[in-house]
Formats: sequence, C-alpha cells, structure tokens
Amino acid sequence: MSMDPRLLNAFVDGELELERQLALERDTDAVERAAVERLRALRTTVREHASYHAAPPELRDHVQALLRAEVRPSPALPRRRWAIAWPSFVAGAAALALVLASVQWLLLPQQDVGRIQGEVLASHARAIMSGRLVDVASSDHHTVKPWLSGRLDFSPPVSPPLGSELLGARVDFVDGRPVAVLVLRHAGHVAESYAWPVAGADEGVVLAQQRGFQLAGWTAHGMRRWLVSDLNPQEFAALVRDLRAQD
Repeated sequence: MSMDPRLLNAFVDGELELERQLALERDTDAVERAAVERLRALRTTVREHASYHAAPPELRDHVQALLRAEVRPSPALPRRRWAIAWPSFVAGAAALALVLASVQWLLLPQQDVGRIQGEVLASHARAIMSGRLVDVASSDHHTVKPWLSGRLDFSPPVSPPLGSELLGARVDFVDGRPVAVLVLRHAGHVAESYAWPVAGADEGVVLAQQRGFQLAGWTAHGMRRWLVSDLNPQEFAALVRDLRAQD
C-alpha cells in the first residue's frame, strides 16, 4: 500500500493538509480505497444514528479545578535582594504584560478565522472527492430541517435564498463540534452553507479566496455562518448578500 496505515484515519477525517489530502485521494489503490470506504461508511453510520449531547457544566468546572490545582506559587525570594529593584521590575512586567495582551488580542481572532476557514474548505473538498455532498437529499426544507434538528443540538436555518436551489444537507464536524451543512445550487455551481451556534456579538463578513474557491464567514444572531463555492467573485458576493439578508 502506498498510503501509510497511520494516515488512514487522518485522511478519512480530513485532518491532513489540503495538498496532501488531494494527492492521497488521487494516488490511492483499490485496496486503500476499500479501506477508506469502510471507514467512511462507519462514520456515516455514527453520524446518522449517534446522539450528540453537550458536556455538562460540572465537567467544565471539574477540568478547571484540575488546572488550577496544577498551579503552584513560586517560593518567596529574600526581600532585601529585591527591595531596590522591585519598582523597576513591576513597571517592566506591567509593560510586558500589556504588550503580550495586545499581541494576543490582535493575533488570536485571525488565527481562529484561518483555522476555521481551512476546516470548512477541507470539509467541502472531502465531500466533493467522495461524491457524498448530502446525507439527506431533498429540496423541501420541511424534510431537511427536521432531519438536521434530530442530529444537532440546535435548529439551523435551511431556507435557500431566492435564485438558489436546495439540494439537501449533511452533518459535518467543524470548530470542534457538529455543524449543519446546507448544500445549494446557485448559477449552475454547488455552494455549501455551514452554520452552528456561537456566543458573542455579530461579526461582519470575512472574505477569502483559496485554491479556486471563494469563502465567506460571518456571525449573525448567535449563529456562525460560512459559505464556500467555486462561483466567480461577483456571483459569490451576491449569494453572500442574499444569505445575510435572510439572517
């Protein structure tokens, strides 16, 4: 087999870099493809029949208590050695903390956006390569919405904007949680709309173009939305505008 067996689960789960994912998809032999299909069938079975439950608050409190228990105060230093230098040390530490906090606030949002963007693009590429864009194929939102709601801990938006056709939906895994993926046909192209609940204020649109795909992400009314498609930039922007108008 040309594929390292240790990479098989990572390949099926889309955890590899996109270039490596596409290369392995192209070069796998019949034996490897059979193994991949068995794992994908298992994943589909779990996704369709398993129950998802949010972690209880007690678990979070327990984990935080364990983390706090790991923190131990440093031994106190002799006071005389630090008596003169202490004011300067405090001022320098405060300045350093301010700089680090500023860097953290500037970098973390961009890092999160880039990570989620990569996960959405990998999910879309996996669906295209596997030929399984939808787990429930229907243009009727009265069919699609109950199917998604029965597999998620939230009720996602499912109505397509004017000029778009609903092809169906699936449940995927992005940002560490199950998400709804609405599959649309718009101007002859496939577009996928991802949605999952988040806390916090609304956020404006972030646009990106990567490997021939257009991506857009935003947050509205407690729902994070991502859209990905190979539409041209003008048609993609119009679809983003229509989806945001629905929000």
